[in-house]
Formats: sequence, structure tokens, C-alpha cells
Amino acid sequence: MPAAISLKQLLSQSEQIVMCPEIYDCTSAKCVELCGFQAVLLSSAELSMSLLGNPDMGLITLDDVVGATERIAAFSSLPLVIDADEGFGKPLNTYHACVRMARAGASGILITDVDSMGVVLPLEDAMKRFKAAHAALKDTECMLIARCDVDPCADLDEACMRCNKYMEAGADMTLLVNLNHVPAEQKMTVCQEIAKRVPGWKMYPDLGSKDGKSDIDIDQLTPLGFKFVGIHYLLYAALEGMLDYGHHIFKDRNNTYFNTHLKPGVSFVCPCELFGLNDGYWRDIEMNWEEKPEDTIAEKRSEFFCHMETHMK
Repeated sequence: MPAAISLKQLLSQSEQIVMCPEIYDCTSAKCVELCGFQAVLLSSAELSMSLLGNPDMGLITLDDVVGATERIAAFSSLPLVIDADEGFGKPLNTYHACVRMARAGASGILITDVDSMGVVLPLEDAMKRFKAAHAALKDTECMLIARCDVDPCADLDEACMRCNKYMEAGADMTLLVNLNHVPAEQKMTVCQEIAKRVPGWKMYPDLGSKDGKSDIDIDQLTPLGFKFVGIHYLLYAALEGMLDYGHHIFKDRNNTYFNTHLKPGVSFVCPCELFGLNDGYWRDIEMNWEEKPEDTIAEKRSEFFCHMETHMK
């Protein structure tokens, strides 16, 4: 389904910084939506791990990313941002990639200013990359987010200068990703200084914590022009949950752990319940050509999983 609202509209209307969990598929997007978040970001690292079984080594292709974008954008009503890393090559490749991702349903595209080895590009080359992305997106509702990898701890002047240049090249929002390297006690001071030097919308990088304490109060960032913040937790949580359940079930040689520990905020026993099986969505579609509900595939699947639910309780 098309996004109910574009990312530009969401950021324009929101009085608070928008928290954006980093997802990898339709299931993780659904969990984000059920928790009340308003946007999702397709993580290139988590897509690589979930789709290919590879770490983030730059091995996912444009076709991989476009395919994932099409599936998630068709499924979720939340605006979808794509982590497009280095833009898939030289400026012409970046232009082509952005056209395809926007057509696939991206509401925002995040591109960095480094080469494939993680080295920050000369300013002229970085500007060409962002100009190419802007040219591809200028007649769409898809936002361009320019990520600068210059470390603000090492050279805040260079980092801020580049952010301003990237805005001149057409970026709608900038991200200084190495704010992650700033000690927690200094982050707000550095963010305040960035706000003085870099006008316009800014994205705060991955929200972190240490010893049970958040690295920053994101609500204090809103007056500084920070409108968007990414959050990594979904793949970690999924892995932790699968390993926890699996170890207990393997050890116990039964499935009682599943029955006694399923305590999400949204009540379900079978995941299919969250994807339109029991609310009549798919049955109603099939009734356009079937005569009786019991003849639909959805009804038959629902009967099977309802039986499973009764069995599991």
C-alpha cells in the first residue's frame, strides 16, 4: 500500500523528533507499526544479514535493495527510508539507483560521502554524488538525506562545512554519523554547536545507551533542528528472542516455553494473525470470485491456524 503520508509531510507536521527503527523485511516493519512508530528505515547491514547471510560487506546489489523496497513499501503504510550506502557507484549509477528506489516506493534515501573502503571522498566527488541523487529525486516526494562521515571530534569545521555544501547540492536533510563517537557527556554541546553552523533539518544517528542510560535526551534535540533519529534494535531483539526460545525448547524437549513466555504488547499466538489472516482481509478479496467463504484459501488457512492456536493454549 502507498505510504499514508510522505516523510516530508511527517517531518513538517511533527512537533517532536521522529524515531525511526531500522528494519530488514515486512515482518520487522509490521512490528514497528504495531508499536506506534511513524517511519521505518531499511538498514543495509540488516538486509545483508537477513537476505544473504553476510555481514555488511557491501555485497547487496541494487536489485536486492529495490526488491526489498518494493515489498516493504507495498505492505506497510509507514514512510520508508532506504540506506543506500555509497549510492552504488559513480554519479550516474547513483542517479539510476535513486530513480529505481523512488519508483519502488522509497520516501527517503540516505547516501553517504565515502568510497567502498569507507574513506571520505574529496568534496568535489561527494558533491557530484549528491547532485546526481538530487537530480533523480527532484520531481518526486522522496527526500535525499546526505550522510557525512567526517568525525566532528576530529574536525567539526570540516564536518559542518560539508553538511552545508551537501544541502547546496540538493540534500533535504543532513546526518553527521560520527556523532556516535562523541562522548555522551559532550553530545548535547556538540549538537548545539552543529545547530549554530548547519541550518535546516538534521538527522541524529543511531540512538544508543550505556549502563541503562540513553546517550542523549532526543526531545532536547528538536529545538536544534534535529527532526529524525535512527534506532537499531529489531534484528538484535529477533535474534535474542529466537535464541532464548530455541535453547529452552531444545533443552526441555517440548514447546511449553513458547506457551508461557509469549507476552508481547499485541496478543497473538500465530504470526499470521498479524498479517490479515483472521481479520477477513484476504477472505474478502477471494470472495470476489468464490461463492462461499469456506471455499477461500484464507478461510482454510484460518481454520488450520485456529486449530493450532487452540492446541497451543
